[in-house]
Amino acid sequence: MIKLPTLMKKASVALVAAVAFTAGGISTAIAADLDYYLPSNVSYDESIPKPAEILGFEVGEWHARPEQIARYMEVLAQRSNRITLEITGRSHEYRPMMMLKISAPENQNRLEEMRQQHMAVTDPSQNVNAKEAPLVIYMGYSVHGDEPSGSNAALLTAYYLAAAQGPEIDAWLDNTVILLDPMYNPDGLARFATWVNQYQSMTPGSDRQHREHQQDWLRGRQNHYWFDLNRDWLLLQHPESQARISAYQRWMPNVLTDHHEMGTDATYFFQPGIPSRKNPLTPDENVRLTERLAEFHGRALDKVHSIYYTEESFDDFYYGKGSSYPDAQGTIAILFEQASSRGHLQESINGDVSFPFTIKNQFITSLSTIEGSVAEREWLLDFQQRFFKENMELAGRENFDGYMLREADQGRMHELLRILRAHSIDAYPVTESFTVNNVTYRPGEAYYVPIRQRNYRLLKGAFTTRQDFPDNTFYDVSAWTLPMAFNVEFAEVRQNRRFRVASEAWQAPAEFEANQLAQTDVGYIFGWEAHFAPRLLNRLLQEGIHARLAADEMSVTSPNGEQKLANGAVIVTRAYQDHAWEDVQATLTKLADENEVRVHTIASGMTPSTGMDIGSRSINPATEPKVMIVIGDGVNLQESGEAWYYFDRHLNIPVTMIETQRLDRADISRYTHIVLVDGHYRTLSDRFKASLQQWVRSGGTLIGQKGGARWMSENNLLSTTVVPADEFRAKFPTEGLRYGDRDQYFGQQRIAGAIFNSTLDLSHPLAVGYTRDTLPIFKNSTIAFENSSSPFVDVATYTEQPVLAGYTSEGNREVLSERTTVLAHRMGSGRVIGFADNVNFRGYFWGTTRLMANAIFFSQYALGTAGDEAEEEEDENAHSH
Repeated sequence: MIKLPTLMKKASVALVAAVAFTAGGISTAIAADLDYYLPSNVSYDESIPKPAEILGFEVGEWHARPEQIARYMEVLAQRSNRITLEITGRSHEYRPMMMLKISAPENQNRLEEMRQQHMAVTDPSQNVNAKEAPLVIYMGYSVHGDEPSGSNAALLTAYYLAAAQGPEIDAWLDNTVILLDPMYNPDGLARFATWVNQYQSMTPGSDRQHREHQQDWLRGRQNHYWFDLNRDWLLLQHPESQARISAYQRWMPNVLTDHHEMGTDATYFFQPGIPSRKNPLTPDENVRLTERLAEFHGRALDKVHSIYYTEESFDDFYYGKGSSYPDAQGTIAILFEQASSRGHLQESINGDVSFPFTIKNQFITSLSTIEGSVAEREWLLDFQQRFFKENMELAGRENFDGYMLREADQGRMHELLRILRAHSIDAYPVTESFTVNNVTYRPGEAYYVPIRQRNYRLLKGAFTTRQDFPDNTFYDVSAWTLPMAFNVEFAEVRQNRRFRVASEAWQAPAEFEANQLAQTDVGYIFGWEAHFAPRLLNRLLQEGIHARLAADEMSVTSPNGEQKLANGAVIVTRAYQDHAWEDVQATLTKLADENEVRVHTIASGMTPSTGMDIGSRSINPATEPKVMIVIGDGVNLQESGEAWYYFDRHLNIPVTMIETQRLDRADISRYTHIVLVDGHYRTLSDRFKASLQQWVRSGGTLIGQKGGARWMSENNLLSTTVVPADEFRAKFPTEGLRYGDRDQYFGQQRIAGAIFNSTLDLSHPLAVGYTRDTLPIFKNSTIAFENSSSPFVDVATYTEQPVLAGYTSEGNREVLSERTTVLAHRMGSGRVIGFADNVNFRGYFWGTTRLMANAIFFSQYALGTAGDEAEEEEDENAHSH
């Protein structure tokens, strides 16, 4: 081995090179043996295999793939008496989510006992001696797959904890359990490792323009469905997060690490973050403990001459990130951000940044976290115990006793309850009907969430509707109110209203009472209100079962009497079926039960009261949708993934995804619906625009969201005008501003993420299935539409006072008040639909996803016209008379 020139000049990094004789001579590859990483004053157990013995290469020489990391962890668990391995779940691509439980050998057979002893500290009803309880540290790595120094450092951390010898490691593991989660996001990590490894040369090159450092549109940051898993800790829409939070809630660690990467030109960051940007529910003592642990990180990095900073970046406001979710639960969560090599070697303003160097910093702070936590164990355990006892005290000071939830759709309600349960928040089913403030709560659709419970702060954070903040600049969203996301009504209540609830908290939904379909000569009918009714319809169409859509309300005669159904009912008639009626009945029963949709038997084709009969010409056949999503350069990756996820998981619609650069060669006539999510779409050719317009006029439905809708408007595909930027800028004068006002000036103009209220036209076909005329919508841009001058086009508008939760400046509120957020109109034989906001935001805003389902299945009923189309219709009507 020979020394290479210094690769990180300011940090004085020296690496070694692997030397190989090739056909062309001698080549070198960036590599570093264990001596580069490990403390030199520690001896190691020779029976514990080193990473290279299992990987086949030194840590940092190549980017380790998830299966290689998993295999090394399995071997360590087999060979070390300090480690027990648990598979906590599987990713979307079925890679294992794993957790190493590391403690002294004599503790391995009593880990459950230690867990219970530790959990007693978090139980406010118990008064155990917290300082004698086991300390628990959770170490997690690389929730973003293209930030791989964390997961590669996990290899070293696991080796060190398994093999290091001496009094220090013995003291660390004596009454401590270290939970090591090496890969928060194995699917994204696999994508990125494959990317950079395929471009590695034996001769190192650091040019940042090299393909190795320039990922394609589909990057490694996200998971399988292109979601940012670091925004899913609270929302729990993905198996990776569900596995991690289940483990977290079982152990309630004192400290949690969250290892990330940032821009290559940076140095190294660790918390505390910007002091003014923590969630107000997080105690100040949390920050003081974070500052104390930061002293250990600083000393450790000083020893290896790595430079770093604190307090200037990032915030801990949104409780759905890895560095903030634990703060609401008595854990000290620490964000680490390493300047990324985004490959093996990359130039920066500080000199060349090597992959081994990034790994070393993450490894060093992994050890300093353990060192600092053990040193401050008594403070950490005492703080955690007081945290949960204070939760009960704080809850007792509230001027209400709990939240009452109400929603008839069990799909959305049960998902909300599932999330609360996963976060150890209890909800109790209402057992008798009662009325409060003219609102009636009934069993089966109402649940009570007491505020006085162990996880008070997290509950309060999940339900907050706060709109004013000391610092109005946000790194992430400023609102995420869970009931609003699921369009579930909720209200603060006092228990003196004498309502009755079950003695046991909700655990899981009761088994759906199977449909019993009676014999009929006419057919069956089901409503559109259930969240998974659209999926049921789509599955029926995929099975070749004829179904018809009633956009208007109707009533039918059934064996149980008259059944009234709101707009959007689906009818499966005995007529027009290509399959044997017995097969249709069996398939409908099976699919309806799976999707928990109640189906009614139709006894007569005649309506029992005024309204449409079953054979009405206003009831049209449903057609199986063929959906295409435009992806690629210029398109928002995460919004594409969110749309894909909704179509795939919620609707079971197979979607075709075509990149912008392939559109000119694509045959779009194969599709019934084309979706343009947020993006700029500047690269689309005039040829494709013409093809797209002809496709719509021939009967296609074009759906635009945010930037996609803006592009449609600018290219004469959507007859609306986006509210101009000048109207917003006029609300923020610049006279007299000092340079120090810069952050506040731009922060006021931005909507980082708030929840707006909207008014729905419930008579519009795109509003079928909604039972209330107000709908919370997530908004993270200033895009909105001018109100249409044509009737029957606007589907939803923001209310006069639009903000329900989160920060939005007064200027932005004034401009957006009563502006249009959803519109739809005809274009030739087709339809165009515009959403000013992301109706699939982060996969958890189930309340607005129905708008997308309606755009797919009910767009044919949107008969409003606008612009030239309206003028043509007026001419046609005049001639018809």
